Amino acid sequence: MGIYVVVANQFEDFTRHENVMSYSTLLQVLKTSGPSVLRGCKVVAGQGLGRKEIQHAYRMAIASGHADEFDHWDLWTGAELAGQELAHKRQRKNVLISVPERNEEGLYTASLLLHAENELMLDHLTGQHVQGMVLLEACRQMFLAVTERFHLDDYKPHKRYFVLNEMNVRYTAFAFPLPAQIRYRLIDLKQPRPDRVEVQATMEVWQGEQSVTGVDVKFSVMDAERLGLREATLASRALSSQVDTLRRRLRLAPHPHAQLMTEPIPTL
Repeated sequence: MGIYVVVANQFEDFTRHENVMSYSTLLQVLKTSGPSVLRGCKVVAGQGLGRKEIQHAYRMAIASGHADEFDHWDLWTGAELAGQELAHKRQRKNVLISVPERNEEGLYTASLLLHAENELMLDHLTGQHVQGMVLLEACRQMFLAVTERFHLDDYKPHKRYFVLNEMNVRYTAFAFPLPAQIRYRLIDLKQPRPDRVEVQATMEVWQGEQSVTGVDVKFSVMDAERLGLREATLASRALSSQVDTLRRRLRLAPHPHAQLMTEPIPTL
């Protein structure tokens, strides 16, 4: 019995392999009357397809008499997508992970779920592999989602900012538009104040039997209002510095609000 993996049209180079088919090719096959190349095979949705595409293809398959061939259609894509409150993304197509789960050994896992219209994939696809920046963003969403879901029960401020302090990335192998899993392990968590949490963690993206990407992070969760005051002051200083530099280049008089540069910066 044959197997076809269906991927988004953007992964056209990957469809050169024998068991891979693009989404547009699948729809064309389902529309064609007569003998079908899918008959007797199992068809599985791969990476890059959104829920609308997955559901549309499934309805076409049922209507064309391919129910048996599609009985495992969403085997790899059925996991629940992490929502805005976990991944900090307003548009579903920009979310790259499923809702993270925690096992008994303290390991947190989520599936990589790519959408072809993701902001990082619209204008940068080369070769057959998934771009490294996509995997890095998936890991970023992973530490946000794990922290939001599991580690902020005692955190007081309702509005909060995540501040990335350090990130180290290792790329060890190509990842392809096939199932992949992000694995997150907490190294250290401290809460020196009710409005501040400091976290150190390590993550790996696994595909098949190997790790393809590793990411080590240190980040903090802070009170949004308190951090916002500091951010606004620093933004004002940066702007004033650039404006003053431009004025000197243009031989203009100093800006009347130049004293803003000497105002104290709010502490965190």
